[in-house]
Amino acid sequence: MELDYKVGVLGAADVYRAFAVIQHVISDLDLDKWKALTATAELRHDWLVVKDTRGYICGLCYVFTRNRSVSERRMEIPIFASVSLFDEQGVARRLFEFAKARAKLEACSMIHFWSAGSRTWSSLAALGEACSLDDGLVYDLTTDSCNALHPILPVKM
Repeated sequence: MELDYKVGVLGAADVYRAFAVIQHVISDLDLDKWKALTATAELRHDWLVVKDTRGYICGLCYVFTRNRSVSERRMEIPIFASVSLFDEQGVARRLFEFAKARAKLEACSMIHFWSAGSRTWSSLAALGEACSLDDGLVYDLTTDSCNALHPILPVKM
């Protein structure tokens, strides 16, 4: 049974609640750094959240777009967290659907979910420039089906 959720962009009133989730994903991120990272509406725009009926954050992801070539735009998702005692899959599904809708609005052809390696504040601070193109999973929005998720395999030379 999927529960009722509110899905959207991280709001100013939810920054502290979201910190309870993000501190488990990025171990060296302290509250002051988190507040700086989410200080304005523009900075919060790329943080997507799922809230339960009581307003608790139970899903959080960070998204940004990157042009891979002149004709290919891809949404990058280095952080994707679903934390629910009762409905983790439902939370993840709602978060994924919202990220997918955002990717389509931003004319992306793919969504790249980064592997869940260790995340530190220093790597998050430079995510836009990070070169993590060869790990994780890619969801192909042009097929948008169950078979659209593909692992990125290293190229053998």
